[in-house]
Amino acid sequence: MTLEAVFNQIEEVADDFRTHYEVFKYMKSLTQDLGMSAFLIMILPTVDIVEIGATKIITNWPAEMVDYYDSHNLLIDSPVVRRMLRSTRPFNYDVEAINADRGGSKKSAVIDLFKRYGMDKGAYFPVHDAAGGRGALSISGQRTFSTIELAQLLFIATHVYDRLSQLTLTEKHRPIGFTQSELDCLRLTAGGKKGSEIAKLLGFSEHAVSSHIGNAMKKLGCTTRTQAVVNALRLNIIRV
Repeated sequence: MTLEAVFNQIEEVADDFRTHYEVFKYMKSLTQDLGMSAFLIMILPTVDIVEIGATKIITNWPAEMVDYYDSHNLLIDSPVVRRMLRSTRPFNYDVEAINADRGGSKKSAVIDLFKRYGMDKGAYFPVHDAAGGRGALSISGQRTFSTIELAQLLFIATHVYDRLSQLTLTEKHRPIGFTQSELDCLRLTAGGKKGSEIAKLLGFSEHAVSSHIGNAMKKLGCTTRTQAVVNALRLNIIRV
């Protein structure tokens, strides 16, 4: 489907989203149709948030990439975040150019990381929800976008983020039934335990642990364990 067709249909399509997973599938398909590698929908971080894992709502960034990004504190002093906090205009990025003035080892770390996963270039689209909460949608790959494409994608990003915010608000007020085993596995995962460690602690097989976490992921509308943990913490389903 062409970007123009997506642009013309987004209002109707966004209204039909019923779960975070439906939004994930839509964004993954759009990203692929654009010939890009990855997308990220995030809440713009406040000064006390230092990890991308705590800001993302949904993404298909590889889990290993997110872990590396956070373990090297690359969100701190991010020129991308600074730019989005100063302006609501969408912008293209080139990972080398936008990090040109970044000091220390973070410059080489972030450039190498994004190049490793084929996310050298792309664009960010600052958005907000009905309550004024600020967020952003990014699409990354090997190219940038024309002015017309940026305008069309900003319109799409606005509708996607608005609907996603509505779904998140609904989930916060809708009880989700979890078994105690699912909660235990989620909590230990949030604490950094691996599947084999959780199995030993709870007396389960590793297969059972994977099954419990998989069930919890489905209930949370997530596609990765990291997303499930972040959502469970945000919704106060678990505490660590």
